[in-house]
Amino acid sequence: MGAVDLPALIHGEATCELSWRRWLAETRCHELSVQDWLPARARLVIVAPHPDDEILACGGLIATHVTQGGRVLIVAVTDGEASHNDSPSFNREDLAYIRRHERWLGLRHLGLSQPMVLALALEDGNVQQQGSVLLQRLMSLLQPDDVVVSTWENDGHPDHDTTGQMTRRASAAIGCACLAAPVWMWHWATPGDARVPWPRLRGLPLSAAAGLHKQAALAAHRSQLNPRSADLGAVLGPAIVQRAAWRTEYYFI
Repeated sequence: MGAVDLPALIHGEATCELSWRRWLAETRCHELSVQDWLPARARLVIVAPHPDDEILACGGLIATHVTQGGRVLIVAVTDGEASHNDSPSFNREDLAYIRRHERWLGLRHLGLSQPMVLALALEDGNVQQQGSVLLQRLMSLLQPDDVVVSTWENDGHPDHDTTGQMTRRASAAIGCACLAAPVWMWHWATPGDARVPWPRLRGLPLSAAAGLHKQAALAAHRSQLNPRSADLGAVLGPAIVQRAAWRTEYYFI
């Protein structure tokens, strides 16, 4: 996650995790087939606004693709240096270093012995103002045979939204297959919420091994899971940690 000075959509209590699980089980959205959608020869490109977003969005998919011998590139849009702005215990430079290291450890848990990470180092919390830079970098990087995943462009966090929008635009221009993963949406939306394009939602079942790899990868992000100070809780609260343990990942096509 990125800056904790978040918009109104993300403040307050998260929608109950159990209510999501019950509703999704009843809805039974169409499934994605990794074999059909992501062949082993394809390069999987993850465009992540902040360290840990690649895990929250699609850690199971990464682990699955690595298992089938696939290549993975992480495009690190920011270093997540703004996640502890309200904490006196961290400055931005030190936190950026910590979060880059946590990302590397997390990717190792997903099976990437030598993670390939392209760091763009855009300013955390200010990606919206740097959208054109991000678009140009993606246009020069993506290839037609890539399969691209990013955050959903209406996720509710401005960095996630801009990253998702620019990824969709670049993928469309290059001709890449592209999926958008909701991360913060599960916090502010409710089952059947009219603001969410549910007919476009697809579920990707995860193997037990992929699920365990994803949880181990998220555990590497200790700066986000531990309290920021004596008076401030963790950036990643219990609800989002519970969602990361789901045995299905969800994407908008």
